[in-house]
Amino acid sequence: MNTVIEQMERSTAGSEETARRVMEMCGADGIKNALFFGDDVFTPRLIAEKTGAKVLAAFYEEYRAEKAKAQGLDAKTVGAYEIPQTDGGWDFIWYNGLTEPDGISRRIEILREGLADGGTAVFRTLCWLIEPSLDTKGYVERRFGRPVPLDEVLRIAKEQKFSIVDFYIAPKSDWRSNFYEPMKALANGIKDEREKADDGEEFGIGEIEKETYMFELHSEEYSFVYYVLKKRA
Repeated sequence: MNTVIEQMERSTAGSEETARRVMEMCGADGIKNALFFGDDVFTPRLIAEKTGAKVLAAFYEEYRAEKAKAQGLDAKTVGAYEIPQTDGGWDFIWYNGLTEPDGISRRIEILREGLADGGTAVFRTLCWLIEPSLDTKGYVERRFGRPVPLDEVLRIAKEQKFSIVDFYIAPKSDWRSNFYEPMKALANGIKDEREKADDGEEFGIGEIEKETYMFELHSEEYSFVYYVLKKRA
């Protein structure tokens, strides 16, 4: 699976269309510096294009940081949950998270600490959209960690003195067309290159198929949600 992921445009579900939609919610006034943390190169380029700001792109996968540098971005490799700091804080932070081992409250606190006064954050995290069935909950938590209900993030953000500008639920196409379908195509291509895949390859392909199957059965129960938050005094 690592071999497959390294050949993909991103490591998690997403799309250029979603990035554009979310960026439209943010506005671009007064943004002089911006931080992107995530797993694709398109979004930090979009932030720079729409705001004119100086953007630092941070990746926990070194090969993605190198790809971003090759495309002319200011990029660096950081820890899996690390938000680089800057003097005076960032005017804009886009954080593409998955789930939060230290909890949503701590992540939003860190985002607030990293922002300048009046700054804007895009916080993406995996959420339950409705009460999950037991088999969905068990599988998703084993695969991704522990999502939280959509409205819990809104409540915590308000408690930590953020205004809720808007939020956007990633569509099924972000998962299906832009993640699982290209992943399966790459995995099958690797398998076809050999007369017989070894046990590790067979296991990896089976896991992709299982995850895709679970998504198709239960995709109405969970997805990524992008929260646009503005720091209040």
